[in-house]
Amino acid sequence: MNMRGVVASVLALLSLSASAGANRTGAEAQLVSRLNQVRAQGVSCPGSGRRPVAGTLSPSSLHARAAGLQANFMASSGRITHSGPGGTTPRIRAASTGIRAVSVTEIVFMGRGLNPEAAIQWWLKSPVHCYWMTEKRYTHVGASIVQGRGGTAYVMVLSSRPQ
Repeated sequence: MNMRGVVASVLALLSLSASAGANRTGAEAQLVSRLNQVRAQGVSCPGSGRRPVAGTLSPSSLHARAAGLQANFMASSGRITHSGPGGTTPRIRAASTGIRAVSVTEIVFMGRGLNPEAAIQWWLKSPVHCYWMTEKRYTHVGASIVQGRGGTAYVMVLSSRPQ
């Protein structure tokens, strides 16, 4: 897919994400709240051991929009992936929503039904996800949960301070 096609795909998903945002239940806020609890208490991550207490992440609508792009894609495709429409990456999706940060990461989970705690527990048992969700340099976060025929997609986008 050429760059024009990638941009069109991202814009289409932004539109879908904006319309889905009107139907949010508060599950995304619960996900962000639980992540902040984990960061405040510090945890032991598989493979990297005890992680230091990290600061509270500030919720961001831009980050939630970026998370929504991937959550919509995963829920509709039924695939757990960091590659989005047209091969977009987390950094490209974040930039498309206006996020300008040195460090950006995305954590993903696919489950059944609406259960934010299941996503948190899975991430805490994953060495890579646990490490990144407790990384001190991250200061901003947004979450999106989208239920689709392929399952329920949970996506969080984290970043360092804006540039």
